[in-house]
Amino acid sequence: MKNPKLKKEKEREWKMNIKDKDTTLRLIGWGLSLLCMIIGSYFLWPHIHVALLGIVFFYIGIRVFNFSTFKEYKEDRVKLLLKLSKW
Repeated sequence: MKNPKLKKEKEREWKMNIKDKDTTLRLIGWGLSLLCMIIGSYFLWPHIHVALLGIVFFYIGIRVFNFSTFKEYKEDRVKLLLKLSKW
């Protein structure tokens, strides 16, 4: 028969592990967002077709920041972490 304490302990450990991975994903998302914004600002100046590329990078940076920061995306972040952990 399995010990219920061990089961609860493993469950708590798994939740803490997900929380740590979520924090890591959030920090990586912020860094990636900043990088996309810097790249976008570099492409904004020369010509209109290149400026469109800069706008796209800004948009990607904002979307990554939103995904990695706000609570409404937490379920999606956990799903992504589970997919990445299987990979």
